[in-house]
Amino acid sequence: MAGLLAGGYIYLHDPFARDGTELLQVPLSEVDPSLTQVGDLKYLGGLDIPRMGQNIGGLSGLRWDAESGRLLAITDDARWVWITPEEAEGRLTGITDIKSGPLLGEGGEPLSGKAKGDSESLTSVIDQGWAVGFERDHRILVYKKLDQEPQRLNVDVVDLLGPLEENMGLEALAISVSTQISCAERQTLPGRPNCMASFDGGELQPLYANPPETVRKLGAIPTDADTLSDGTALILFRSYDPANGNSGAIVSFGPDNARRELLVLAPPLTVDNFEGLAVREEGVGEDRRTFLYIVSDDNFSGSQRTLLMKFELLAKPAN
Repeated sequence: MAGLLAGGYIYLHDPFARDGTELLQVPLSEVDPSLTQVGDLKYLGGLDIPRMGQNIGGLSGLRWDAESGRLLAITDDARWVWITPEEAEGRLTGITDIKSGPLLGEGGEPLSGKAKGDSESLTSVIDQGWAVGFERDHRILVYKKLDQEPQRLNVDVVDLLGPLEENMGLEALAISVSTQISCAERQTLPGRPNCMASFDGGELQPLYANPPETVRKLGAIPTDADTLSDGTALILFRSYDPANGNSGAIVSFGPDNARRELLVLAPPLTVDNFEGLAVREEGVGEDRRTFLYIVSDDNFSGSQRTLLMKFELLAKPAN
């Protein structure tokens, strides 16, 4: 199927004119369009996604579905969004299909309004479907199918993460065979972790998940997390302040307490309000390749963008 976008990079953007269906490719840096690597990640293309005739925006969680070869996102107004990427030689070049629909409440009704519909985190649950974390009414709903009514997960999110502000709740959630991690939208303080994690299938333990210092001092907080097949957890951070704009980072936390700073995005690099992170692993053994997708939440604002960017995780340098 032909993609919705074709042609070369477009380096200039008008964020106030993004209500159509034309995708724009974005470089890693508009100052240096030849730049292809930042930190331990190789850049494999990115898109500025407009409303697409479906009011696409507010994307706040992201996952790769290997079975269908699609990305699943949720929005902070309680919708699901399936994105079928178009890629050429591993590079993200367009989108062949995008579909959206409402998340339902426990009674089968479409969720609406911030009080009940502020969905922020997303993960797959083996043999159960998709788990979605909500703010304000702090809870986790599990959807066997996204167009069906869910079951509430028997987890008290406030007991799990401690006191939560209304609009700063369960921002990151990841569950795999061996690793579980959940993060609140806050920085760490002495005696107050921002995440709970288990890397061995055991009890959840406090995790003080700190971003790189350059963005920590700007107020960076966790906004999403995902896991690698070896049990490593990746956490996406973002910050914003009027003087410096947006910045973002990805840090890995390993089962052996290893911490690795993979990426820092800050101007003049392409950056926005990144709130979604998805891991995609292809191949086995020495041929395994790990790709990361990140997506930004435009808050349905004309001054922000919905950016979808793809990277490849490079091998850790030898000591």
